Amino acid sequence: MKETKPKFRPDIKIHSYDEKHGASSIVLEDPVANKFFRISPYEFELLGILDGTLTLGEAIQKLKVRGRYFATTHAARLVEQFSRSGLLLGTTYGTSKVQCAVSSRIDRETRKRSLFKLYYLYIPLINPDRFLDKTLFLWNALVNRITFFLFAVLAPGAIYLVLLELPRFWNEFLYFFNLENLFVLWIAIAVVRLVHEFAHAYTAKSFGMRVPQMGIALLILFPCLYCNTTAAWQLADRKQRMAISLAGIVSEAMIAVLSIYIWYFSKPGLLNSVAFYMVAVSLASSLLFNGNPLLKFDGYFVLTDWLRIPNLQSKSFNLLRYLFLARVLGIESIPAGQASTRERLIFIGYGISSLIYRVFLYVGIISRIYFRFDKTIGVVLGAFAFALFVVRPLTNAGKNLIGRRSEMQFRPRGIAVFVLIVLAVIFLLTRPWSNNSEYPCYLDSSLIRQIVVPAEAPVVEVPVRQGDLVAEGQTVFKLDPTPLQYDLRTKESGVLLLRKEIEIIENTDKDLSKLQLKYIELSQTQDAVKQIKHDLVNCEWKAPFEGAITKLSPLLQPGAKPGKGAVVGELESGGRCEIVGLVPEVDISTVRPGLEVQIWFPIDGGTSFTLSVKEVVPFKTEDLEASPFSSRMGGEIATEMKMPTREEGSKVSPLEPYYVCKIDFPNHRKIPLGVTGRMVVKQPPRSALTRIIEAAYHTFHWEIIF
Repeated sequence: MKETKPKFRPDIKIHSYDEKHGASSIVLEDPVANKFFRISPYEFELLGILDGTLTLGEAIQKLKVRGRYFATTHAARLVEQFSRSGLLLGTTYGTSKVQCAVSSRIDRETRKRSLFKLYYLYIPLINPDRFLDKTLFLWNALVNRITFFLFAVLAPGAIYLVLLELPRFWNEFLYFFNLENLFVLWIAIAVVRLVHEFAHAYTAKSFGMRVPQMGIALLILFPCLYCNTTAAWQLADRKQRMAISLAGIVSEAMIAVLSIYIWYFSKPGLLNSVAFYMVAVSLASSLLFNGNPLLKFDGYFVLTDWLRIPNLQSKSFNLLRYLFLARVLGIESIPAGQASTRERLIFIGYGISSLIYRVFLYVGIISRIYFRFDKTIGVVLGAFAFALFVVRPLTNAGKNLIGRRSEMQFRPRGIAVFVLIVLAVIFLLTRPWSNNSEYPCYLDSSLIRQIVVPAEAPVVEVPVRQGDLVAEGQTVFKLDPTPLQYDLRTKESGVLLLRKEIEIIENTDKDLSKLQLKYIELSQTQDAVKQIKHDLVNCEWKAPFEGAITKLSPLLQPGAKPGKGAVVGELESGGRCEIVGLVPEVDISTVRPGLEVQIWFPIDGGTSFTLSVKEVVPFKTEDLEASPFSSRMGGEIATEMKMPTREEGSKVSPLEPYYVCKIDFPNHRKIPLGVTGRMVVKQPPRSALTRIIEAAYHTFHWEIIF
């Protein structure tokens, strides 16, 4: 290294940043590799003096004259590190051939990644810098200390309103992701992202930055706006960089707060629905993506500035890679990187947390799309995710290990630690553990009688209302007998007339051909008389047993004429009851007839019963219309309205298959019918791996059958 004359690359961009206690640091931006390197001013003096005319020894002597002392071994180690990072020319790693190879490799990797950008694709469209300059005064007028003060005052109230209406909020969220609302969902995402990105852009402009790029981003197939503010690294003030990153998150929080007030105080309708969508999109975007530092979005850059560690993600992954390759496999050529003990702990914690979170996030998004939107799109996204995050990394890692197999010198201590970690992971995945699954249920009657209008007569009296308890024999409604009495007299007169006509034909032997028809007409009229007399007796509908009026049609009003045979309500017995529980199809294998379950009702502070399942039947779509399980009725089944067809109109349909569990319930405590509760099923001990395999099997088994 002493014989070479290394040269600091002239294309490297240099940024100076103020640190705490009056200190500063230098961040070097590599425009070729798109990487950043943070070094101290002391280290930069050695790097900056390497102009290609001095050897390392001559550079050390020249710095000594300036009052800067470097030990030869320390200086050689720094130059080696700078060389490996691609910051120097004229070294083993800094030749034009190596740099061209690095540039070509980066281009190849960029082209390969473009094939896997189905999850996050950015399409630049315009240069908004001039527009932002002209409209910056509007931003400054809208966003100021008064705005933030109002936000700070309103935010606690918004949180209180959500907690106050948490069941309602959750039930609406169940209906949030489905094809019926896809178009409105796209609009909400586009609006939230529009405000988010313009908040970034205007905040950057207020600090004198240029915003050269704005366009469309496709995040999990959802189109939204994005703007390029990567030049924020050029700002020396760390607080300004953090303000730019936080601008989008704060803007989404403001949207969520205002939308919560509109959602809470507005009546059901378009405005109420749009407000809820804005709340849900803003919260999901902030919590899962933008505000989360485990993904490389706004929260990540806030964290890196707060920790003063640029390239936190790549450094974390590189350290994990080094620990495996160098400390386990013994490949000495893997660079360790300069980091303090604190930074190493941060890298390890962040790297592991980021990997785990990404797995759960992508699996959650794909499963949500598969079950709630479209199964074909879910399968395609799942295949891309598997190729991008499993197959591709393992393939590259395998090729790398095969190419370095001659360098491997296995470290017994590292192998022991690695084996212990693997065994711990296997133990956690395969260790059986039991848990209780909870499903919604409600109390229903096992004895139900439809209330049917017995005669073609107008209603004269309805002494009960829906929800009333009635005793056996109590009148539910009365019909006016006057029209029936008139019809009866008319039919009886017709009988007398027909008998007289038959007598005349038989005595005179005239029109004998009509005699048979007259007998038929007489028989029909006599039957009509009997039916009217029967209807007159039953003009008063009385309850056949003690129970509750659970349904009563609005048609059953005094003066109305529903028509004979019309179903105008239901009477349910309160003594003979059953519990109706709802179980998703994926869990039905653990629920069977005869299984003991715990039933909990919110009566007297909470009441529990241990009962056995009587039967398990498929949940019919037609049972969902007025069911308390439907999210449209405040229940827990996410539903959607299917498009109407010629054969049948629009129908409410569940977004995934369910089964109904029926349980006999001796209602000794007179619990009201219709009360909702929880059905608790104790699951047999199963490991996490078994649960994952069973869920995948049931999903694919269902798809193959149906």
